[in-house]
Amino acid sequence: MGGTGVIDQFLAVFTRYIDGGFGLLRGEVGFIASTLIVIDVTLAALFWSWGGDDDIMARLVKKTLFVGVFAYLISNWNNLARIIFESFAGLGVKASGTGFTTAQLLQPGQVAQTGLDAGRPLLDSISNLMGYWSFFENFIQIACMLFAWALVLLAFFVLAIQLFVTLIEFKLTTLAGFVLIPFGLFGKSAFMAERVLGNVISSGIKVLVLAVIIGIGSTLFSQFTAGFGGATPTIDQAMAIVLAALSLLGLGIFGPGIANGLVSGGPQLGAGAAIGTGLAAGGMVAAGAATVGAVASGGAALAGGAAAAARGGAALAGGASTAYSLGATGQSGASGVASGLGGVANAGAQAAVSPLKRAASRAADSLKSSYQTGSRAAFEATGGSSTAGTVGGDSAETEAAATGASSSSAADGPPAWAQRMKRSQQMTHGVQAAAHAVRSGDSHGGGSSVNLSESD
Repeated sequence: MGGTGVIDQFLAVFTRYIDGGFGLLRGEVGFIASTLIVIDVTLAALFWSWGGDDDIMARLVKKTLFVGVFAYLISNWNNLARIIFESFAGLGVKASGTGFTTAQLLQPGQVAQTGLDAGRPLLDSISNLMGYWSFFENFIQIACMLFAWALVLLAFFVLAIQLFVTLIEFKLTTLAGFVLIPFGLFGKSAFMAERVLGNVISSGIKVLVLAVIIGIGSTLFSQFTAGFGGATPTIDQAMAIVLAALSLLGLGIFGPGIANGLVSGGPQLGAGAAIGTGLAAGGMVAAGAATVGAVASGGAALAGGAAAAARGGAALAGGASTAYSLGATGQSGASGVASGLGGVANAGAQAAVSPLKRAASRAADSLKSSYQTGSRAAFEATGGSSTAGTVGGDSAETEAAATGASSSSAADGPPAWAQRMKRSQQMTHGVQAAAHAVRSGDSHGGGSSVNLSESD
């Protein structure tokens, strides 16, 4: 079930269970058909016997043929529906003039795999541009090709899903119609069977349209991607692929409307289809951008935490170094080492209750300033003083004030919860725009029906 074959596996499971449903329903359908045949023939015989018409034999032959045709339809309903469906699919593949076969067309995973194959040269070109410095130098070109690859993939995935839904719809309606077909034997209930026969024809036309779109689209994109010749595509070439992908995406969304227009007898596509395609693509891009923004904000928060930890470590290192130097002043050897370590311990105990410790924890935004802050705290904790005012005193207060000002200026922006809410709204709006555009293309056209009356 790996790769794009997962959708083929879903289709195979659905098809197997639906085909099994025909055998399970055959007894009930046979009972309905035999009951309606008895009712219809009995009423017809009564009317013929009471009538003054001498043409009873002709009416009997006509009724017998009518019942025989329906008996044949009921007995071979599943096979006949599949033959009609595959015939329309074969006509669509033949009309597209491509190497696609009917068996491949009835496998949506093959359509999705075609999209992956069509977009792989773009990914190869992007990988050739990747590098520590070349990424920033070619960022615009990489972004354009990545956008083109996403649209190519989206277009073929939409076509694959459309084909999958069409196949499942046909199978389900064929199974449900199997129960309604016997009602065509009785004139007063024939309207239920008329819609079923029309649905089979309409579904076949829909598959024919999708077969033409898929066949031509796969051929065009293979020509587009093969035209690079191993060279890195330019921005103009990438945007040309974007235009082609948008066109195929529009046909994938609004293409089934062509079949509806053929059945209902009126055109279905227009400028609204182009606008709807743009809305769908734009909505999906907006949703993707909001998701990337959320991931980036999480990375920024992680980087900020790492920077804070580094500043804390620098402050601790600076304090320990200064305390050791002051404690070991004037002494040497083992006594100097012991005095230095005692100074470090004394500085740590004093700094734990010193206000300068709290000021240093929120002060500096660089490793150097954090180091200097720790040095000043340790110098004061061990009893040192500065006559120039460069350590502790006014200097520390001035630095704390500057740090407070920088913190207040950084807090002027929107809070984190507001930024998360904004990204969530952007993602929701993008998804809604894409869903609205796809829903507008999923128009339900008027169905066709077959007249089952026995009139001459």
